[in-house]
Amino acid sequence: MRDDGPDRKDVDHGPGWMPALLASVVLLGIAGFICCGVSTWFLYQKRVELVTRTLTETYIPAVEQSRMSPADKSDVLDQFQAFEKSLKNGEVENWQAAAVMQRIVRLPILEWGDLEAAESVLRGDGGDHEAALREFSRLRRGVEMDQVTMIDVEDALLPVLAGNGTRDERRTLVETISVEAALDVASRAKSVADRSKVPERSFENIKIGPIVRRQMKAGMTEGGY
Repeated sequence: MRDDGPDRKDVDHGPGWMPALLASVVLLGIAGFICCGVSTWFLYQKRVELVTRTLTETYIPAVEQSRMSPADKSDVLDQFQAFEKSLKNGEVENWQAAAVMQRIVRLPILEWGDLEAAESVLRGDGGDHEAALREFSRLRRGVEMDQVTMIDVEDALLPVLAGNGTRDERRTLVETISVEAALDVASRAKSVADRSKVPERSFENIKIGPIVRRQMKAGMTEGGY
């Protein structure tokens, strides 16, 4: 017979597993935070090595295969190879390497040749495309002003690019660029130039080499953005 009288004492089961579980979660969180911190520090100290590999394995081969004019290509390659040598000789600090690469990736270096290819279609068409050609020059001027980035130029080039593009593979030019597609590029270039407040006139002899040179120098002396 169950005794429900005043002398009955309930069994105390204690706090159970909850405190231990909470402590484990906290400890795992602390361990994860420490691991992330160590990993970040390690990568931070390896920036020169990472930038060197990026130049050697990605940017230099891509520039060699790009559609840039021979003069532009030679100029950019000379700069990249000289910077690569400085990195390997330990003449560049980690913060400088990261800053230079941050500025390089914003520039439409590989897209520069694609832009020239689309522009050449209009120049060889024989029609009156002076207004459209002006927009190509304005877009380049926007890059020179540091107001137009690689993403902006790629957006302008979409009518003449094939594929969807991935993280590891950029879009490529279509095999044949039509006059209509080139004019569409000019229209999109105008939108980018207008948004970037580029003066509405033509600009001559804007080259990618001097732009790269200026940005790399700024990265070495001023840091990134």
